[in-house]
Amino acid sequence: MLTDQQKKYLITVYLLGQSGQRVRTTDIADKLHVSKASAVKMCGKLLDEGLISKEPYRQIVLTSKGIAEANGLFTPCIILQDHFAKRVGLTPDKAGEVSMLISSGTDEQTLDKIVSFVLDQESGRQ
Repeated sequence: MLTDQQKKYLITVYLLGQSGQRVRTTDIADKLHVSKASAVKMCGKLLDEGLISKEPYRQIVLTSKGIAEANGLFTPCIILQDHFAKRVGLTPDKAGEVSMLISSGTDEQTLDKIVSFVLDQESGRQ
């Protein structure tokens, strides 16, 4: 089972890699507002878990296992981000930040319940 921090880093690698640009530990550190040393350390843990691959001085890439894990975290994150931006009135950046915190810091069962509630609200069911 991944820690909250591992989930946060995994989502960040996923997001940064979506645009096709290379993902470096510096980019991750900047996005999460942490030191490069912290990003390097956590990327080492993700590497040990088989979630990312990285050659020395090369970009970070999600493995198939990492993609599967990130997809499971990313979908609820996007649903919550959209809800917070459209229905709560948060800026897109703040909505993304909050949705990542909730998605990475909540157990799967609770996250499923929150997402179901939000989707019910969005569809007009209560």
